[in-house]
Amino acid sequence: MHAETQDLDRMPVAEQSSILEQVPIIDVAQLFHDISSSGASDAIDQIAQACKTWGFFQVVNHGISSTQIEAVWQQTHDLFALPLQEKLEILRSKENPWGFYNNELTKNQRDKKEVFDFTREGIDPIYGQCNRWPRGRDEFKITMMAYLDACTALSLKLLEAFCLGLDLPADFMRRDFAGNHTGFIRLNYYPVRDPLADSGEEHQATADLGIHHHTDAGALTVLLQDEVSGLQVHRDRYWYNVPTVEDALVINTGDMMQVWSNDIYKAAVHRVLAMDTRERYSIPFFFNPSPNCKISPLPSVISERNPSQYNAIKWGDFRSRRTDGDYADYGTEVQISQFRK
Repeated sequence: MHAETQDLDRMPVAEQSSILEQVPIIDVAQLFHDISSSGASDAIDQIAQACKTWGFFQVVNHGISSTQIEAVWQQTHDLFALPLQEKLEILRSKENPWGFYNNELTKNQRDKKEVFDFTREGIDPIYGQCNRWPRGRDEFKITMMAYLDACTALSLKLLEAFCLGLDLPADFMRRDFAGNHTGFIRLNYYPVRDPLADSGEEHQATADLGIHHHTDAGALTVLLQDEVSGLQVHRDRYWYNVPTVEDALVINTGDMMQVWSNDIYKAAVHRVLAMDTRERYSIPFFFNPSPNCKISPLPSVISERNPSQYNAIKWGDFRSRRTDGDYADYGTEVQISQFRK
């Protein structure tokens, strides 16, 4: 483990009350009705402030029904309850990142979890591959693709709020996402027992966290988490437990949003603890731009006093290199710090 990783992961956990007092739970209903209304303006201001400080917040009245969410949970539980042999039939590879995996790395350290990844239907434009679906489970595919569409609609509205918070027109970044985004959903299962404990499969010996600390690569993430705690966010030398709020979704900013905003919006460093007494599930949707999108600080955030901090990043290349790092240890994982001027 690298020294910098040890230092970060050894920092203390803050008292729970301190995060509840500071991190907003934002009602975003007005974003769907009239984004120029005072109610929407209040939500946009709260979102911008959260992105500048924590890099994450929670949203309610987000437009995704509890009925749809319950169906997603049921299908998720059913998938991970399948016999291992059935899950291995849809095992991802270095060439095709879509499907099941139980030997994932974050920052070159193995995570204690199982995952299933899927994206929009058809041949994806970054890897040139198609989704792998469990055989004979049509309802699973239907449910998951509908949820991906619902998360996309919410993310486009949040993207408008992010733009307005940076003094840009609401639709300024829409062309990089609407109809051509490369977002995907990950189903996470954090078991109590290490999924590779008796597999005989080659793997790194220690999986001491559910997910090791990292930032998300894309623009923003929409996270559905169950009632079991485990998610932590880092700020000012402390780790903060992220509480589960009924009917809320957790939103965090990613690396590309930090670059677009020229460091005004922070990509949140976060991790998930390993489960030792109770299993946990979570479902992030990673909202990512089109594959050919070139990302650099936006015009409204650059000035003589605040020049551009980043060289341009081609999203497809960045994402492909990050995915390789998830699959195997190829050395230093690509980070936006490598693109700083």
